[in-house]
Amino acid sequence: MALGICEHCGAAFRGEAAHCPGCGEALEPRGDIRRLPQEVVLGFVDHAEELLAGTALKQATLAFAGGSFIAFGAMLSVVLTVGIEQEGLARLLLGLGFAAGFTLVILSGAALFTEVNVLLPEMFLRRPRDLCRQCWRFWVIVYFGNAAGALFVGVLINGAQIIGPEQHERLAELIGEKMQLMDLGIEGWFAVLISGILGNWLVGMAAFLATAARTISGKILGILFPIVAFVAMGLQHSPANMGYFSIGLIHGDVGVGWGEAIWWNLVPATLGNLVGGAVLVALLFWYAFGQHPERRKALQKADDLARGS
Repeated sequence: MALGICEHCGAAFRGEAAHCPGCGEALEPRGDIRRLPQEVVLGFVDHAEELLAGTALKQATLAFAGGSFIAFGAMLSVVLTVGIEQEGLARLLLGLGFAAGFTLVILSGAALFTEVNVLLPEMFLRRPRDLCRQCWRFWVIVYFGNAAGALFVGVLINGAQIIGPEQHERLAELIGEKMQLMDLGIEGWFAVLISGILGNWLVGMAAFLATAARTISGKILGILFPIVAFVAMGLQHSPANMGYFSIGLIHGDVGVGWGEAIWWNLVPATLGNLVGGAVLVALLFWYAFGQHPERRKALQKADDLARGS
């Protein structure tokens, strides 16, 4: 059951209510098509608690699904952009393809590493003394679960022999774009890291806007624009890159090996994604909506409600 917050006194409560349980003021009907930013912060807490409450196997299953859906989005982006010579249109279609994968993740409740980079830091900021082992374990499970899902889809796509010469050429082009900074050495490594920061800033905002929307169509629109923006700009997103690399390297002849892909792309992109999600989304909105005394009390009560359930 979703958490709510009173705009008058900042009291947090679970479920629907006509009057605030804290101050007794009448609450606005929940018919608005969006949630307020402070409600989104509470929603992040609620979702994080739900994920952490599951067993390791359940968490791994959701992570596997998340990586699989993102790999499907990566392959769709390849298919949609084959033969498109106009750069702007190709970038747009590339973003639409990947947005499809991210939509599957959000609407299905699957777990994605770059989304978790936003959810778990919110919990750490509320419980600085409780950086529990289950949180770190979940982070690791999600990352490697996403990788396993991407590899599995890569094997199946290649086994189904749906990658023709044109799709292979386009896939090799996209992987080449992701690896182009490798030639710069350590400077390129840090450039990928910075790109990963920017990438997860936008992906984190896609999760933020999807949580803010109350309708399916609203969630899809909230996802669409930030995802198209980060893909069109060529920013780095480690789960998406896992999808491209899994499909392409299993197929073969894409100009790069596993070691190069991991060290020169996935490692710096992953570190950048951590910073982008934790600092530029989680910490930013915590500062904006979690530092006011009344809001802090509300967020703490919401956290207690979530943990108690």
